[in-house]
Amino acid sequence: MSLQRRLLLYLLVCAPLVWGVTLWVSVSRARHEVNELYDGELVRLARQVQAVFNRQHPGPLPAPPFPAADDPLDDDARELAVAVWNTQGQLVLTDREGRQLQRRAGPAGFVDTQLFGTAWRVYYLPSSNGEWLVAAGQDVHERQELVAGLTASQITPWLLMLPFLLLAMALAVRQALLPIRTLTAELQGRNAQDL
Repeated sequence: MSLQRRLLLYLLVCAPLVWGVTLWVSVSRARHEVNELYDGELVRLARQVQAVFNRQHPGPLPAPPFPAADDPLDDDARELAVAVWNTQGQLVLTDREGRQLQRRAGPAGFVDTQLFGTAWRVYYLPSSNGEWLVAAGQDVHERQELVAGLTASQITPWLLMLPFLLLAMALAVRQALLPIRTLTAELQGRNAQDL
């Protein structure tokens, strides 16, 4: 195999491999950033709900209206859920009738769980005096959609340009090795006795 063919083979194999690793790193970073953003929003939502619950609210509060199934403007609202329990474990607020978040005892923190037949990420925040437990959750599908959208918007141009990049590299190798090919042709045209 000629030097040019070997170089082209290495470049045509290594470039897509490096590109694939870069893609994987980009998706991982995008997923991390999206999770960080949405986790911060869940913490903020739980803190805001908990701020409403203090000693001036002794009884259950009415549930806020849940968007109708055919209302396309409130798709985001359907991917969020909030619930509050008192010290006896009674549900005192939920924004979902019959499909609320599950109560979980323990310290504040995130839990990845299955709810309503899909994957959810839920943040639990007990009050400092233990009087309330607030849970704010989000359907993970929302996060995955955002990661896919961000990744696709950045990857698509690179994917479309990859064949042109490979072609440019092949032409560059061919051009760089032109003096060697010229010398090879000249040497092949000489008589074996011509030094």
